[in-house]
Formats: sequence, C-alpha cells, structure tokens
Amino acid sequence: MSGALMATAGVRSFTPVTNTYTTGTGATETVPTGATSCTITIDGGGGAGGRDTTGGGGGGGGGRSVKTIAVTGGNTFTYTVAASAAGRATNGIGATGNSSTVSGTVSGGSVSMTANGGQGGFDNTGAYVGGNGGTASGGTTNTTGGVGGTGDAGGIALGGTAASGALGGQTSGARNGSSPGGGGAGYIASGSSGNGAIGQVQFAYT
Repeated sequence: MSGALMATAGVRSFTPVTNTYTTGTGATETVPTGATSCTITIDGGGGAGGRDTTGGGGGGGGGRSVKTIAVTGGNTFTYTVAASAAGRATNGIGATGNSSTVSGTVSGGSVSMTANGGQGGFDNTGAYVGGNGGTASGGTTNTTGGVGGTGDAGGIALGGTAASGALGGQTSGARNGSSPGGGGAGYIASGSSGNGAIGQVQFAYT
C-alpha cells in the first residue's frame, strides 16, 4: 500500500480561555477539560481616600500577584475578589482596601496567593499623607501598589495607582479609584472622599 498514514491519535486540541471575576467570596473555579496550564492574576482593592477640613491623603493602590501552574481538567481553585472600600462622608482616615485571594491544590502543586488592598489615606492625625500600596504574596511575581498622594489645603490628593496600572481617583468629579485596585482620592471639607476600587481575579488557561 502506498501513501502516507496520518496519525491523529493523541493530538491535543484546546482553545485558550480566560475567566475574569470582579465579585465572589469563597467561590469555586473549575479547570476546563483539555487545559494544561493556568496563569492566575489577582489584584487587591484600592484604599479609600482620607477626608479632613484641611486636607485628606489619597488611598494606596492594590497589590498584584501572578503565578503560572500546570493544571488538569476538573482541578479546582477557591477565590475571593476584593470588594470596594467606601470613601468617607465625615472627617477621618480612609478605609483600608480589601484583599483578593486564590487557593487550591492542582496537578502542578498547591496555590496560596494573596493581593492585599491599599492603605486608606490619612486625615490631620497623620499629616494628610497618602496610604501605602497593598503588598502581595504567593505568586511568581508579586507587585506592591502605588502610594496615595499627600493632601493639603491646596486641592485633592490623588489616589495611588494600582499594581495593575489602574489609576487612582483624580479630580473632584472622579474621586473614585479605577478598577482593578485604584486608590480613592483624598478630599477636603464638603463631599466624600473617593472609594477604593474593587479588585479582580483572572484565570487564563492554555
């Protein structure tokens, strides 16, 4: 018999897919059939801006953790996405941003990742300084978020940029941080300081 015999058995066919979540507490992510690798990216939430009659510091940006690990279809992860940190309507220190987490044991080993939220901006008790950026752990790469701006009587303190690159709150008309993880702007006197943005959890399969 002449001609070539084409072998097709064992050929892997999987279309890459990315699942991105902006909410979830103790939720379950199941690895799709055919996936062999997963890159996990998690972002902590932004800290809220501080508020005072003479200045408020900007909230810090959320941290980011990234890890790639081998997986098999049917493996599971448990994840929590950072909720927003509400700005202040009265004078005081801004709320610390919330954390995002991913954990589980898959074919490539165990996962325990945390991306912490940024620190809230300070009022006059802390010299109006901006909050520190959130830290991160458990990833191959762990990046700390940006520090919020220092407030004074001259205007609004910018929120810290998140490790994701999302901007913090910028102006009186856009005081809330951008997602995922931007810090809220500090504010003076009337009105509220900016909200710290929500975080994010992403699973990218190949």
